[in-house]
Amino acid sequence: MMKKPSPPELNGEIIHERKLMPLGLISLYEVTFNNGKYAVMRLDKAQPFHQGDVFKRVNDCWYCDKELIHPLAFQFVDQAEAQRSFIEYER
Repeated sequence: MMKKPSPPELNGEIIHERKLMPLGLISLYEVTFNNGKYAVMRLDKAQPFHQGDVFKRVNDCWYCDKELIHPLAFQFVDQAEAQRSFIEYER
């Protein structure tokens, strides 16, 4: 029986970040990935991450540094769509 290939490790560097108002309980991140795609990721996080931090997917788990994170659902898009979505999100 052939072993099912595991998904490749995916890395994404935060290029912009901001908190969503009014309470700032959700942080929004524009991320560029090593697969050439971009995404706008939302995290419910008291300790925000910052520009230059790297999100990493290993198997089906997401991390920032060694901390396990749980991003809300997102889509991979091109750079222009990520920029537009990040700027316009809940404005």
